[in-house]
Amino acid sequence: MLPSPCINICRMDADNGLCLGCFRTIEEITVWSRTDDSHRARILAAIARRRAEHDALPGDGKR
Repeated sequence: MLPSPCINICRMDADNGLCLGCFRTIEEITVWSRTDDSHRARILAAIARRRAEHDALPGDGKR
């Protein structure tokens, strides 16, 4: 089983709907424990894209 990307900073960003800690949506967080590794891998890929976009933003990463 792929490990959860949760880093225990569980706060949702009201602007983009993503967790400020793990960059998952509420839907992704909710489904994580009930889905298979194939779906988890897709979620992890989406997280990687979101994190790269976030890190590419100038300043403190706020939009």
